[in-house]
Amino acid sequence: MTMNIVWIFGLVFLLLGIVFLIVGLVATKRAQTAQSWPSIPGTVSRTDVVKHEDSDSDGLTSVTYEPVVEYSYSVMGQPFTGKRIAFGTNRYNFKKAEEIVTRYPAGSRVNVFYNPEKPKDAVLETVAAGGKLLTILGAVMSAVGVLAFIAARAGFHRHTRV
Repeated sequence: MTMNIVWIFGLVFLLLGIVFLIVGLVATKRAQTAQSWPSIPGTVSRTDVVKHEDSDSDGLTSVTYEPVVEYSYSVMGQPFTGKRIAFGTNRYNFKKAEEIVTRYPAGSRVNVFYNPEKPKDAVLETVAAGGKLLTILGAVMSAVGVLAFIAARAGFHRHTRV
């Protein structure tokens, strides 16, 4: 029975690790690609900090905050509206979300980096917010999952030889 728990633990950690690893790597790759995108002046039209409350199956509630920055820009005369600040995570504690929003006050001019092949795909910052953390967390969780599989296998072999 104990080996089954170790196997389940290992599987959960491995799968979550792989998901975090993929999300972190994709966000980092997209941010690196955006660094070569052209930039164009834009104007911030609206900012806000949106509160999100999520409850788990035990009834525990977690609160995160999303910085919202809407901006307008034009590419070759065609108007666009963007909402993406950066690739990667977009939920933070209140202090961090407020800090991000204050960098972009309504009415201010901003540099908008846009995908020349798809101009509606735009971003204000060519970084992957939380990308490194997700990648590191994913790698560590995957390693823990693999180690749990190894420990379960070693424990299984020990029990079968006795």
